[in-house]
Amino acid sequence: MPCVDMPLEKLREYQGINPRPADFDEYWDEALAEMNALDPKPMFVKKDFPSKNVDMFDLYYTGTKGARIHAKVAVPKTSVTKKMPAVLQFHGLSGSSSEWNNLLIFAAEGFVTAFMDVRGQGGESEDVGGVKGTTYTTPFTRGLEGD
Repeated sequence: MPCVDMPLEKLREYQGINPRPADFDEYWDEALAEMNALDPKPMFVKKDFPSKNVDMFDLYYTGTKGARIHAKVAVPKTSVTKKMPAVLQFHGLSGSSSEWNNLLIFAAEGFVTAFMDVRGQGGESEDVGGVKGTTYTTPFTRGLEGD
């Protein structure tokens, strides 16, 4: 049972109850422009994973501020002749991507599955907001009082 208190059409237009900063749109325009200007330099490193149905890869790419980002990726071993559905998973605070076998659940159903290591947490992704590597801090509050 869904946990919503308004019809779907109203949810599509819902903007939330908190006032947003005056520069909200400007911030996102700049952030998206920065991201779209990147050369992500993706690198897939195939894992030696014993599966007849799925190939496993470490994916590394460059994100904003030059941070190197990591994700575990599972790709079904089907004849890929068209786009495939995908599932992108994230972990909670102070976590890291799940064990490789947990990617098999969706991959076995034909989904390309990626589990990203969120910056500044316990995985391999870099946090370049003043600390290189993992930090185990709460990055969503960093910068509220300055840089």
